[in-house]
Amino acid sequence: MSREAREPFFTVGELARKGGVTIRTLQYYDACGLLVPSGYSEGGRRMYGKRDILRLQQILFLKSLGFSLEEIGEKLLPADSAAELSRVFKQQRSILVEQIARIQQTVNEMDQLIGEVETGSDISIERLLLITKASRTDNPYFFLTRNMSKEQTEYLIERFNEQEAAEFNQDLQALTAKLIALYRRKEQPEGAEGQQLAEMWWKLTMQMTKGDLSMLQDMSALLVNENSWPADAADLREATQTFMREAVLAYLRNNNITLPKTRGESHS
Repeated sequence: MSREAREPFFTVGELARKGGVTIRTLQYYDACGLLVPSGYSEGGRRMYGKRDILRLQQILFLKSLGFSLEEIGEKLLPADSAAELSRVFKQQRSILVEQIARIQQTVNEMDQLIGEVETGSDISIERLLLITKASRTDNPYFFLTRNMSKEQTEYLIERFNEQEAAEFNQDLQALTAKLIALYRRKEQPEGAEGQQLAEMWWKLTMQMTKGDLSMLQDMSALLVNENSWPADAADLREATQTFMREAVLAYLRNNNITLPKTRGESHS
């Protein structure tokens, strides 16, 4: 394959060096169909062009967020035109903005804890243990734990080991990102995507509570309590209390599931 003046091509070694990956990694991506080179040289060497570099950039970006290669393969977008390339970078920008928001929430939680400590408030051992576990993961709803009872906190500590907590939080991040996207697009909670989201929520809820409806009732009460939410979580609160609520209620009706009522809430 000859190199065209308008678009340089790179051998597997050149791309590995310039892209900050190993040759073996590129060979593996080729073998599993994730990044197949645009062509081969007359000598049979892999040759990578601009399209391949853009695909590699997406792979490395998504991999840095903890996605598996199978998940990455499902999320990769074409980038053969300016419009498609713009979509790729907009997707990544959206993900980064959401990460920044979650980091800011964590910072705010730390500020809250610092304030409590400096004013002499007692931080329970249960809450310290939950904070220790949560600091190794990334739960977009972690700020709700400040209003949990001792029993609720102890339950969450015992419910998940470190690996399970990391996997649960990754699923919760995916659900939250989908929720925000559907809410901003003004999709219908009763529509197909809204019901897919509700099904995701139900499965995660059952995983967390082990089907204990009293625990579900307590968690739901936290979500509907305005005082549970910090000011900088306004978008997530609005999306949760409107779109998610309507989507879940429709899902429960469609599947003939009856939940106990929380204080101040009606499931009719």
